[in-house]
Amino acid sequence: MISILDGFATDMAKVDIVGARGKIADPKALVGSLQALSEGRGLALNADFVCGRDHLRSAIAHAERAFERGRNVSTTLEMETMLYASGERQISKATEKIGIEEGTEHLAMILFDCQDADGLLLSLGLTRDDSVLESSPTKIMKFGISRREMEAVPEEDWPDLVLERVAFVELQKR
Repeated sequence: MISILDGFATDMAKVDIVGARGKIADPKALVGSLQALSEGRGLALNADFVCGRDHLRSAIAHAERAFERGRNVSTTLEMETMLYASGERQISKATEKIGIEEGTEHLAMILFDCQDADGLLLSLGLTRDDSVLESSPTKIMKFGISRREMEAVPEEDWPDLVLERVAFVELQKR
């Protein structure tokens, strides 16, 4: 039941992955707004480190699996997803790497059980732009993949290097 354009359902939630643009002046206020939604929950990430929708889908799947197996290190699916999306096992490092900060302009929004993603973006002063989610060599290197690693695989497989880092978080947590 996965749709590339819209939402998909997981065992724990209906999920929408959307890209957005808008200069963030107060990251804490944005995070607070996403935590206080009347319907659903949200996670905002710096899209400059997101290497495609599959990157985020993989992070969500790994986070769910961590909860199912009792290996989660955070108390919410959103924060566990951030750990996997960042390729880090510590929340502070994950937040530093892929979290939003003042001045962030490209956002990857993961919305759990939210009924109106576009309405939510509008209420937050953001404009939907899914192109900010697309992978690029610059993003892959920002994520921590070296040029040497990239040269070891065909160019079309570069985003898979990020997926490997996402999966590796499970091993790091042990």
